[in-house]
Amino acid sequence: MATAWRRSTLCFREPWPPHHPQHYRSCYYLRLVLLISLAILLMEVAGVEGRVSSKGCLDRERDALLLYKAAIKDPSGRLSSWRAQVDCCAWTGVVCHNTTGSVRVAELNLENPNAYQDDNWWETALRGELLHPSLLSLTHLRNLSLSCNDFEGTQIPPLVGSLHKLRYLDLSDSNFSGTIPPHLGNLTNLRYLVLYAYHYRYSATIFHSLDWLSRLSSLIYLDMSALDLSAVSHNWLSAVNIWQRLRILRLSSNMLNGNIDSQLGYLRDLQIIDFANNKLSGTIPHSFGNFSTMISTSVELLPSFNVPIEILEATNIYSGSESITLVTKGDQLMFSSILYLVKSIDLSNNELTYEIPEELGYLVGLHTLNLSRNYFKGKIPDSIGKMSSLETLDLSFNNLSGIIPQSLSQLNALSHLNLSYNNLSGSIPYGNQLQTLDDASIYIGNPFLCGDLVNKSCFHGNHTNAKSEENVILSPMLSIYLSSTLGYLVGLWSVFVLLLFKKRWRYSYFQKVDEIYDKVYVAIKIRLNRAVNE
Repeated sequence: MATAWRRSTLCFREPWPPHHPQHYRSCYYLRLVLLISLAILLMEVAGVEGRVSSKGCLDRERDALLLYKAAIKDPSGRLSSWRAQVDCCAWTGVVCHNTTGSVRVAELNLENPNAYQDDNWWETALRGELLHPSLLSLTHLRNLSLSCNDFEGTQIPPLVGSLHKLRYLDLSDSNFSGTIPPHLGNLTNLRYLVLYAYHYRYSATIFHSLDWLSRLSSLIYLDMSALDLSAVSHNWLSAVNIWQRLRILRLSSNMLNGNIDSQLGYLRDLQIIDFANNKLSGTIPHSFGNFSTMISTSVELLPSFNVPIEILEATNIYSGSESITLVTKGDQLMFSSILYLVKSIDLSNNELTYEIPEELGYLVGLHTLNLSRNYFKGKIPDSIGKMSSLETLDLSFNNLSGIIPQSLSQLNALSHLNLSYNNLSGSIPYGNQLQTLDDASIYIGNPFLCGDLVNKSCFHGNHTNAKSEENVILSPMLSIYLSSTLGYLVGLWSVFVLLLFKKRWRYSYFQKVDEIYDKVYVAIKIRLNRAVNE
């Protein structure tokens, strides 16, 4: 035993001999293994920060979260796992990352799990000071979701602008009010911002300006639907040139007015635009044909918010964990795991007018186009037939006229079509995918359309492209006048032709005319003389 120990110690003191025996080779390998083990141990020790182990969070971050729990109301006990004896990384809604050599709280996913599932979902909402100053101790916090909780009508505090590492912020349907702090513009790393308030529609939320949005140059997803933006309508798209990475823009039910800025077309990566239920006027900019993502039929993933940002920036992948509710195929549908596949434009229920631009036909990768309940006029552009990926087309409740272009039959992916309540005329086109869309309600409210679906024959004059009801009333009278005039002219010229070629008939005709003239002349002369003598 002593001999073996002496040999092992000699391994670290004796140099490698020029003619080494076998036991020196073993000593070399043993030395190498020990050095590697020592290096790994030193790396683990160097990665420890404060009093944290590789399996737990920092004490100061745990204490900050316990302070946060004490400052809010939790009527349903959702945060019952938040106890000092338990590692905070195992608490409900808390996610830790170990990407910097230490375990840090990176995500707080405190959205209401019962949201929208029943009428009493608000009973499980967290209440009170949901953005408590204790959150500032979470210096590596990247994702913060407080959706469908209850700020109890208080203002979003300015301290939110001090959470500089946030990439993901969701305060949707959380009953906040007051002035939206411009300090949100300090979150320059923010990728995902959701402030919509469908459940608390048009709450007492005040926007003095939207200039702070221009500092969020990394935004990929922006949703501020159902907030009153009427006071800032004059510059609601002032940050367009900054959002070069923006993919999803939702500003529906915001009481916006004015025209759609043509600069929106320079956000080439946009794949979802939702401006429904506003008071937008003017025309659709021709620049809408520039959206590269909608022009392409290929699929590009959205960046993930559930992986370390270093990996995100290196791979630019989608998480598929985000969800969105869109009006498509006539219904409200929820998209989550396939959100990256959705390409949609919804401008419904506004005051847009003039003609639908031909440039929309360039968007061959678009899946949903909803322009219903506006004041569009003119014809449906033929270029829409080139939108090969289109699944939903809704042009109902407009002032469109003319025929339905046959090119619509080329939309092989089309599964929902609504052209009702316009002024369309002519025969309903058929062929390919249109053969499967056999619901008569698609065309209801167009009295001048004809075809089997509307039980109206396209013969007996029904194929005429009527412009208005007045034309229909006048057309029978016009036919009578035209036929009478034509009959008179034909009869008169028939007499002239006969007299021209029949000499005896011509003499007899003019002799008869002279006799009638003489009789009429004598009768008139006698009556005039009697009248004078009396």
